[in-house]
Amino acid sequence: SLSPEPKVVFAKEQPARSEVQAVAGASATLSCEVAQAQTEVTWYKDGKKLSSSSKVRVEASGRGRRLVVQQAGKADAGEYSCEAGGQSVSFHLDVTGQSWRRILS
Repeated sequence: SLSPEPKVVFAKEQPARSEVQAVAGASATLSCEVAQAQTEVTWYKDGKKLSSSSKVRVEASGRGRRLVVQQAGKADAGEYSCEAGGQSVSFHLDVTGQSWRRILS
């Protein structure tokens, strides 16, 4: 018989909400950990589904799931969430000031 889907989607040590600070112009990484390595997650920003683009990269490694926002800017600040199986982990991304790195570009 088919076993029911496990109720626990995210690893227990994963906080339900995280504050993430990023410096403008640098990349920002949001990461969460799922309980099962095969779990597929969906990332959202301010309620809108995100997909991999030149701006954001979605990565999976083992039970780790990452959303990498490249060259974060003020417009990237906001509420993000990682959802799977009706459960979610949320992040508040705050983008601060200019990075000294911009003068190297």
